Amino acid sequence: MVLGILLPLFLLVEAPPAQAAQPVCIPEAPVCAGLDGGGFVFTIAPPPATLSVSVTVNGLPARGSLSSYRTPTYLYGLFRPSPPLVSGDRICMTLYAGGVSPGPYCDTMP
Repeated sequence: MVLGILLPLFLLVEAPPAQAAQPVCIPEAPVCAGLDGGGFVFTIAPPPATLSVSVTVNGLPARGSLSSYRTPTYLYGLFRPSPPLVSGDRICMTLYAGGVSPGPYCDTMP
């Protein structure tokens, strides 16, 4: 009977919150982009000489901060929209760089 009492208590234990989804990339793809937490991350390989981006949230121009760093093999970038994304928001980024498909690259906040 002890198991009958412990089992229902065990089932009431809450699981920790799920981690935010991260983009899954194909290694051969020159561009990988998607949500990682509350930010939109992207990588471009090989790194372009110049880059500019355009970002929309739910079809409207988005404001936020963009940071990036370059390595010999790729460029990594992170865009953090302001205000932060909420569940259901769709963010799209268009990339302007030589030799790179402009996209748009889109993802939806879970």
